[in-house]
Amino acid sequence: MTRAGRYLEREVWYALSGVLAVLLMVVLGGLLTDVLNKIARGKVPAVLLLSQIGLRIPEALTLLLPLGSLLAVLLAYGRLYRDSEMAVLAASGYGPLRTLSPLLRTGLALVAVQAALAFWIAPLGREIAAKMIVDTQRSVAVAGLSSGRFVELPGKAGVLYVANVSSDQRSVDEIMLVREREGQRVVLTARRGVLDIDEESDEVVLRLAAGERVDGRPGEPGYRRIRFEQADIGFPRQIADSGDDPRQARSTLALWLAGDLESDAELTRRLAQPLVLLLLLLLAPVMAQSAPRQPRYDKVVVAILLYVAYSNLVELARVWALTGTVPGWLGTWWVHAGFLVVVAVAWGRELASWRRGRRALAR
Repeated sequence: MTRAGRYLEREVWYALSGVLAVLLMVVLGGLLTDVLNKIARGKVPAVLLLSQIGLRIPEALTLLLPLGSLLAVLLAYGRLYRDSEMAVLAASGYGPLRTLSPLLRTGLALVAVQAALAFWIAPLGREIAAKMIVDTQRSVAVAGLSSGRFVELPGKAGVLYVANVSSDQRSVDEIMLVREREGQRVVLTARRGVLDIDEESDEVVLRLAAGERVDGRPGEPGYRRIRFEQADIGFPRQIADSGDDPRQARSTLALWLAGDLESDAELTRRLAQPLVLLLLLLLAPVMAQSAPRQPRYDKVVVAILLYVAYSNLVELARVWALTGTVPGWLGTWWVHAGFLVVVAVAWGRELASWRRGRRALAR
C-alpha cells in the first residue's frame, strides 16, 4: 500500500468513527422510545429495559453502517477535494481507480462486519432478547400485579386487587378477587397471599390465607359468607406477545432450510444488507467530488435521501415478493441490479473524463 493509500484509508476510518458515534446516539434514543412503549403496553417486562436495548444495538448497526459508511466517504474525500489534495494526487498520476483501491480495502472489512451482523450477531441478539422476555413472563410476575391496582386476570378469571406486592413478586397483602360465574358473583378477600407456579397445569396459583368468601346473585337475597384459613386460586399465565416477527430471531441456516416464502423473504433481507453497503461505497467517491469553495455538507442531505430511497425500495420489493406482486425468484435483485447500473454509469463517466483530461494534458 502506498503512503497516499494509507492516508486516504485513515481519513475514511476517522470520519466513519465520528459519523457512527453520532448516528448511534440518535438511534439509541429511538430504541429507548420503542422499548419503553412496549413496556407501557405490557409486551416487555420493565426489568428488561437495558438488556433489550443492548441486544438490539447489533440490529441497529446493520441499518447505520451503510449510511455511516456513505457519509464518512463523502466527508473524508470531500474535504480532500476542497483542500485541493485530490488535485495534487491527480497531478501525480493518482487516478480515480487508485483512489478507489484503499476504499475497497476498507469496504471489504465493512462488508464483512455487516455480513456478520446481518447473518449471525443481530439474529442471535433477537433470539436472546425474545428468550429473556419469555423466561421473565413465565415467572410469577406474569400475573401483572402491582400495588394498589385492579388487574384483569387472563382467561376471564376475574379482577384482582392487591394493596401491596413484595419486591420478589411472590407474596401480596390485602387481596380482593371478584369473579362472575353463571350469573353469580364471588368475592374473595384475604390478608395475605403467595404466588406460585403449578408445573403440571402450567398455571399461576394464588394461595390465600386468613380470608373469607362471599357469593350470591346480585339483587337477590341468600348470599353466603364463608371464612377460610387457606384457599388456592389458579389462572392461566399472561404471556404477552412482544409484537416482533419471530423469523427475525431465527438463524440464517434455519431460514435457508425452511424454504417457505416468508423465510425466503427474511433471508433476502439479510442478504441485501451487505450488498447495499458495498454498492453505496462504490458510488461514494464519485458523489464526493466537489469544488474548492463548495459547502462542506451540501451532499450529506443528498446521500441520506439516496440511502433512504435505496433501502425503502429494497424493502418494498421484498413486500411485493411476499404478496406475489413480483415473482418470488426475482425478489429484491432487480433493485440491486438497477443501482449497479447507476454505479457503472457514474464510474464510466468519471473514467471517461479522466482519460479526456490525460489526453488534453498530453497534447
